[in-house]
Amino acid sequence: MSTTTGPSAEGVAARPAELDADELTELLLRLLTDDDFRTRLARDGAAATARSRAEFACLATVDHGELDFTARRFRGNLWSGDAGAGIAAAFPRSLELLARAGWNREQLLAAFLRSPEFADYRALPYTGEGISLEEAFGRFVGSLPGVAPGPARQEPSGAGAATFFLSGTIKHEMLLALLTALVHEAPVAFRTDMAEIMPTVHGYAAVHHHPPALLAELRGRAPAAGPVDGDRQAPETVPCLYSSTPRGLAFGPVSPHTAEALTIPGHPAGDEVRQALLKRGLW
Repeated sequence: MSTTTGPSAEGVAARPAELDADELTELLLRLLTDDDFRTRLARDGAAATARSRAEFACLATVDHGELDFTARRFRGNLWSGDAGAGIAAAFPRSLELLARAGWNREQLLAAFLRSPEFADYRALPYTGEGISLEEAFGRFVGSLPGVAPGPARQEPSGAGAATFFLSGTIKHEMLLALLTALVHEAPVAFRTDMAEIMPTVHGYAAVHHHPPALLAELRGRAPAAGPVDGDRQAPETVPCLYSSTPRGLAFGPVSPHTAEALTIPGHPAGDEVRQALLKRGLW
């Protein structure tokens, strides 16, 4: 008498079953991203691992050596991509700060693949709409313990500097990557859930506020010291404009008036500010 607990080969032969498109996509992603699932499949076999006769029919044909190779290549493509794309190219500063905080590549990838942010990414072609890899990874890293932004400080120093800069650096690099992809990828094969990104006449733009010390770091400059003018203290954050058009990508500080005109619906100066940016090739 057989002690096999999974779907039997006889049952599959008697009643062929197939996975639908969504079920097949979900199974492929489990095979590529779930190390525990692949281990159980190799150790216990398809009959003990499959959740249905249709899954059994797929899993019974798996070449485990080929599967392991494909899973490693899948992770490598997420990290390095083709022609300089991928996580490493989009987040160089963030990854350096994460490394200083104790995160290495394998830890990040393993946690990312288990995250709800990765689930929102369309990891396989032709499988429906999803957010971009850059947005998924940026949101994932931004949700890690200790990464969420705290009270702004002018001059981080010592071990706390990496944590202070990390949240804003992630957002900065995510905006640069997304705005570039939105302009240069045709047709755009992803959606974005970042509400601050707005369409412009020739591309896309966004406004984000950064602490002055981080802004100086991102622009490769020394932080300014002392009050801005008179007795007025330096602001906690500075509004920055990100602009992407076919001509290129621009980033830099703007006045609070400009930021408000661009981000507040119906602002009386909105059209004037947008026309001024358009004349400068930034809109």
